Amino acid sequence: MPVYVYKCLNCGVFEMQAGRDERYVECACGFSAERRPFSGIPYLKGETMPLQIPEPAYRHEAQKRAHTQAWGGADRAVEMLRKNSYVDDMGEKVINQKGMNP
Repeated sequence: MPVYVYKCLNCGVFEMQAGRDERYVECACGFSAERRPFSGIPYLKGETMPLQIPEPAYRHEAQKRAHTQAWGGADRAVEMLRKNSYVDDMGEKVINQKGMNP
């Protein structure tokens, strides 16, 4: 079972093993404790590599590379738009978004 962080109004913050759906647990003092939201940064025990958060410029370049791999260049994106657009019954131009998935 994973370890979650809970906060009791009487005792404060503490860690406890609990199931995924257990939002409230009973504290040692007898009061109810609420699970705190996850911070997003994993806490790993043992010998692990230090967590390194990439620079924003690196993250931007990685997103750009992923986008280019999925869509190609601007020509490919325009081709996909033309291929998946049509005129509906009201005369409006509509894009079929399901067909746009790379």
